[in-house]
Amino acid sequence: MDRFNISCVNLSRLVRSTRWLAVLLPVFVGLACTPLNATSRDSTSTLRPPAGIEIGKVRKPLPYRIVSFHKGRADKKLIRLASELGFNGVQIQIEGSTVDGIKAFAAYDAKEHLVDFCHSLNMAVTLWVHELSDVPYPWMPEWLGPVTVDNSAIWSMLDARYEWMLSQAVPNVDGIVLTTVETSIRATDTPVMVKLVGLLNEKCKRYGKALTVRTFVWYPDEFANVMAAVKQLPADQLIMSKCVPQDWNIRGTDAKEIGDVGGRPQIEEFDVAGEYFLRSSVPNCMPELLKRQFDHGVARGISGICVRVDRDNDSVLHEPNEVNLWALGMLAAGATDNVDDAWNAWATHRFGASAAAGVVRALRPAGAVVSEVLSIGSLCFGDTRYFPPLGDEDFLGQLHQNWWWDETYSDTHFKAELGDPAFVAEVAAAKQQAQQLARTCLMDLDLVKENLRPEDYAILRTRLLTAKTLIDVRGPMAVAVLHYRQLVNATDDAGRAAADVALRADLEQVRTAARPTYDPPTKLTYLGRTWWVGQPENVQRDSIYSWAYKMDQLRRGEDPRPVMMGHGLMKTGRRPTTQQTP
Repeated sequence: MDRFNISCVNLSRLVRSTRWLAVLLPVFVGLACTPLNATSRDSTSTLRPPAGIEIGKVRKPLPYRIVSFHKGRADKKLIRLASELGFNGVQIQIEGSTVDGIKAFAAYDAKEHLVDFCHSLNMAVTLWVHELSDVPYPWMPEWLGPVTVDNSAIWSMLDARYEWMLSQAVPNVDGIVLTTVETSIRATDTPVMVKLVGLLNEKCKRYGKALTVRTFVWYPDEFANVMAAVKQLPADQLIMSKCVPQDWNIRGTDAKEIGDVGGRPQIEEFDVAGEYFLRSSVPNCMPELLKRQFDHGVARGISGICVRVDRDNDSVLHEPNEVNLWALGMLAAGATDNVDDAWNAWATHRFGASAAAGVVRALRPAGAVVSEVLSIGSLCFGDTRYFPPLGDEDFLGQLHQNWWWDETYSDTHFKAELGDPAFVAEVAAAKQQAQQLARTCLMDLDLVKENLRPEDYAILRTRLLTAKTLIDVRGPMAVAVLHYRQLVNATDDAGRAAADVALRADLEQVRTAARPTYDPPTKLTYLGRTWWVGQPENVQRDSIYSWAYKMDQLRRGEDPRPVMMGHGLMKTGRRPTTQQTP
């Protein structure tokens, strides 16, 4: 394993005296991972042996290999595992107020010494900032005026903020990562963004820090403005972009900005924690998808990856989804070009050699099941962080839907909105295939049960059972929504009658899938954490039956939400004009 022998004291001195590319790039390139002795049991031990990944085995590692943590509560055990997998940076996602977030992280670091821990593993630490944040609104007496390149009050405020931040609040971090949306006032206007980046670059240069600029936006017009700004930034400006447009879509198209930043170094961002993918409640094992996206980025010249590994209290550590971290880590570190290697290395390390092949066989198809739970063809089934929408709600309007960003998806979007019969039949067939696949995964897990620890079998079975239950419930939910669209857009009585019959059958499937009840979950203490096993997660029976009841109301032409007249109703189609069969 390549090592970079530099003490934290020397690193601190260097980052205060030189620019990002002169200092932190060697830190990333020369990552040293000093594995914890397998018999040690300090608070940062994963309670598993070192991963033993051979960095650079098949090709040169990418320079930037970062794991990203939500809201600063980074798990040192997961950081240690990441370092063993070849990662050489830790990024902290700060949301909401930039000033309050920086203060909170500084207080947390003073207590937990997180930055020192990362530096001991030769991992550089970067923090998110959002601008323009914490700016008085126009209705406040403290308002500083409109945000323009000529408003000296705004720029003086920001100058003082970053002087305080980099010299006093968090002087020990190695860089900041700028996002220009999800803040008080967006800074996506091209001239404003160029000036903002210039100010931050000047501050970072003074204090020997890195500046990374994210291209994440909400709307296509903002994207055009941000990319126009990127073209005006210094040639060595580090850029970071999600692998998909806008937010996380498990079937998202490739983000257009990957490899399109004028030759500037670019980091591609991934989420294996599954903010939009049901998090760790399901075995969303997707090394094959991640490799395709990774290969696309490498072919277009990316310089690194940034991988989100937790969300609130959910983390990939010890979970089936941990295989995703292994896949991206090994690929970026040049340890392999083959996802089979990642699957086998992770399964052997996590479950032992005798169980590895059987575990891989059971889990490998599970990612396809989860993808089908969350999708309607190439589109998302609503906002996949939440319970599925009703048929008259705008279930395809979310900003991370492919059709917002790629016009080739317009035809699919149109067919889904109208409930096109051929499209509905394709979706229904895909749901049925995923249901069979979910059953097969559980049967394959039972075949390897004797080679697993009882705790591991219980954990894996719970995750797979959750995936099976969700596809059994949400599969017919999705088809029901499409049949409802078909019903309200039918042009004759025969078409309406056929759609009504199909919709009623869908709702019966939903109710049947929700009918089973389970004993309360069993509590396990294992691998240094608490697990609840035996009962599928994210299966709210009351909500499911309520959803089916309201869909029946819609089918009969009744409004299921009389207090919210017309709120959130579909943009395409119309309500039934004739009374339907109860």
